[in-house]
Amino acid sequence: MKRTPLLAALAAAGALLAGCMGATATGGAAADGPPVRGGNLTVAVPTDPQSLDMVANPGQVTAQIGNMMYEKLFEVDQGFVARPMLVDTFTTSPDRLTYTFKLRQGVTFQDGNPLTGNDVVVSLQRWQKSHRTGQLVTPDIDTITAPDAATVSIHLKRPRYPLVDELAGAGTEIYEAKNLTGLPATGFGQDKAIGTGPYKLKSWDIGQQLVLERYDGYKSRTEENWGGQAGAKHAYLDTITYKIVGDQDALISGLQTGQWDHAMPANDQYETLKANPNLVVHNLPGGNENVIIPNFNPGSKFADPRARQALNLLLDKPAINAATGGSKDLTIETGAFASPDNKASYSAAGDDVYRQHDPEKARQLLAEAGVPAGSTVHIVTTNSYPEFGKWAVLIQDELSKIGLTAKIDTYDFATMLGTLTKDPGGWDITTLFFDSSLSSPAQMPALTLGTLNGSSSPEMDGLLTEFNAATTPEQAKAVIDKLQAYTWKQLSVITLSQSKLYAAYTPRLKGYGDFYRIFWNSWLAAA
Repeated sequence: MKRTPLLAALAAAGALLAGCMGATATGGAAADGPPVRGGNLTVAVPTDPQSLDMVANPGQVTAQIGNMMYEKLFEVDQGFVARPMLVDTFTTSPDRLTYTFKLRQGVTFQDGNPLTGNDVVVSLQRWQKSHRTGQLVTPDIDTITAPDAATVSIHLKRPRYPLVDELAGAGTEIYEAKNLTGLPATGFGQDKAIGTGPYKLKSWDIGQQLVLERYDGYKSRTEENWGGQAGAKHAYLDTITYKIVGDQDALISGLQTGQWDHAMPANDQYETLKANPNLVVHNLPGGNENVIIPNFNPGSKFADPRARQALNLLLDKPAINAATGGSKDLTIETGAFASPDNKASYSAAGDDVYRQHDPEKARQLLAEAGVPAGSTVHIVTTNSYPEFGKWAVLIQDELSKIGLTAKIDTYDFATMLGTLTKDPGGWDITTLFFDSSLSSPAQMPALTLGTLNGSSSPEMDGLLTEFNAATTPEQAKAVIDKLQAYTWKQLSVITLSQSKLYAAYTPRLKGYGDFYRIFWNSWLAAA
């Protein structure tokens, strides 16, 4: 399947995180005793990553594995604050137009070659060209250069408040420049999946399993208390084996029998697993924004704004959340596009619209919009993530109550993405969830999916420009409120809730818990 920037943007929406800190697991690494070096951790994941190129294929599983292998100039800590990773020090000019980054010395790629400024330049230029966030940032960038092997400079055309946050975001991973030459749209193959992280690719049996092994040449930072994806990274585990387990019943059974050590099951399994004394169930930082996406494009039933208003009025959000495993430990009934943990980006704007529910008014508005009783609504979804398919069925039921029929087409995740982009007017609704821990609007799919569903607008573009021009956190937060209020006015997405993520794993896994995809600083205690 050809990967376009649009498809990559939507795939990035599947690079999901989330969940506030819970009290179900034991305390931190200190309570777990001294680290133990060695052993293999078996992790169940829902799909094969298909590619380890995080620009060409920025999906959830690619991110989960890729973040163990690759690093960026900056990474986010456990509070979602960008911290230097491959950068040693950096300065910003008084006019905020020039950023100069000094790279850490002694950092090498997993083939032994040293990290250079040229690797950074080529990687970031590819991000500008091929990643949705990079494309949105590019109009503000004049040049990215490497004055010498240990220095990178970014010169801007105008100040950009969230630049450092964006350099900590998906797609800015630093690869060897030599491996990025002449790549097809599908990205590089596994022979070029080489980063600077603490684990490297050992083997990959496509569709079955992928194995990472410790990179003994890894040079760690020294900050032990940053957490998240930042700071010190100790590779205690010899190997990490990712098993592809697409069936939820098999996933749960394997957890209970010890076939795999770690998994992230569907929310409706939470209470059952929490009651199992042989497992640890742990809430994680961040969140997912669970969304229904109406199609604005001509040919869609929801091209008319009255139809989108009707869809929001029709959906009984508390009932939908309850029917899809909405445990109070996991579900926050909010229309925000950022997790409450993500303090810089969380907003309550538009909450009054989120809480509206009036099916009769919805029926009237749909008729006014040219969608009378008897019409058929086309929903495109996937069961690769069980919640998506369940939401589609629940929407179908809601539509039937006001005399509309819903046709549901269910695909694997990659095919669903291709279907949505292949025929812009050929679908009406799709279901997704987005990472709600992001700190720059340019990274947030809820604000940047205009090229997918036709929701681009001068108003949104103007608000994004206003955010980028901010000079203080207070100014930026005021624009976040405006952005969220506009999203609820326009209804480019209809948020159902925020979900916290959780992991279920063997009690032998110690030192784990900052971020769901992170297994450095973790180890297996003796059986």
